[in-house]
Amino acid sequence: MLRYLLPPLIAVACAFAYFNRPVTRVEEPKFVRQSYKHIKIEVLNGCGVNGLARTVGTRLRELGFDVMTLENADSFGYPESIVIDRIGNPGEADRVAEALGIANRIQQIVPDPFRIEGVTVIVGKDYRRLGLAKTATAALNPGLQGSR
Repeated sequence: MLRYLLPPLIAVACAFAYFNRPVTRVEEPKFVRQSYKHIKIEVLNGCGVNGLARTVGTRLRELGFDVMTLENADSFGYPESIVIDRIGNPGEADRVAEALGIANRIQQIVPDPFRIEGVTVIVGKDYRRLGLAKTATAALNPGLQGSR
């Protein structure tokens, strides 16, 4: 009779020991997101693709920047994207350029007491290099996300 009761008794004891063992939790390193809310940005569409300034602005906001203005540039003839330092703080323009992968950076300070943006991003015809082509296509054509 002991031969029939011993295997289930051992199974219960093993299950009890397994489920009552001490659990050691490994804490995952927390991602510290750096805030760039102090960097105020103007995004201008310089290539004519509908909704592109909004797409780039959304991406910058996701990265923690403060996007103030989304508009069209003075023309749609910009062959390359460019980041412009407007207030004499090239470090801020460098952070924005690095976040978007834009190599072209200039400083253009025009005294304007009403300007609140310190950095201007003009998105040119090379916008596909910024890694936003899929995002822009999805934003402009929400029904096409699943098809390819």
